[in-house]
Amino acid sequence: MNYRRTNVITAILPMAVIGLGLLASGCCTKRDVAEINDRLSRIEAQGRQTQELTSRMDTLITQAVEANRQLQNDVRYSSDELNRQMTQLMENYADLLSRIDRLSSQQVIKLPLKDSPGVQADIPSGEATTPPEGTQSSAECVDMYDNAFTQVRRGEYEPAINGFRTFLAQCPNHKDVENAYYWIGECYYSQEQYTQAIAEYEHLLKTYPDSPNVARALYKLARCKQEIGKKSEARELFQKLVKEHGGTLEAEQAAQRLKDL
Repeated sequence: MNYRRTNVITAILPMAVIGLGLLASGCCTKRDVAEINDRLSRIEAQGRQTQELTSRMDTLITQAVEANRQLQNDVRYSSDELNRQMTQLMENYADLLSRIDRLSSQQVIKLPLKDSPGVQADIPSGEATTPPEGTQSSAECVDMYDNAFTQVRRGEYEPAINGFRTFLAQCPNHKDVENAYYWIGECYYSQEQYTQAIAEYEHLLKTYPDSPNVARALYKLARCKQEIGKKSEARELFQKLVKEHGGTLEAEQAAQRLKDL
């Protein structure tokens, strides 16, 4: 640094002036020269020590700045990870409620009917008990959906996608169809296949605008846009989420994301 060199020069300059004065007056002895040289040596040594101390201070300051920057990055990562885990917990909770409702609706108590003399069954045998061709029974649809959902939780994304596709093809009118589209989008998102995920989320938002998954799908759609570099579209989606779904976890996450865009 320049100030180090200035300090050394400032310290040496008076001694040099004194030495020149003595030489000019003719009164300078060998002893005087030796003393001047000794003082100059001490001054140079002090200058080197000052430079070393200053260098160490610069190093410590640089290390402190780097440590502070790393701490900020760690805090930001921890915050993002916590938000991701909270989102995952909310998704698990919503799906658990959905499965409980589904199981509750299936537990119908059927009392045995006594045959009445002369009374025949109103429904011919085999009629209305066979599901339409090309579709599956409700129980089979539930099994297909649950199996695909379990694969998602295991991280088996491709088999899960295939399972949900089969479910959609064979159970097109099932109440979990909109959930299936959402989880297909999640599978693609988890594999960083953002373009495919965008198609699923957009289909869900367009086809099922009243779905409970709207806020989650909107947030993930915005994240996909952000990941592929479409920041203006991502910003608009985050703003829409904050405006139309305030109070939700996704809206809070969107508000945080908007600070970085």
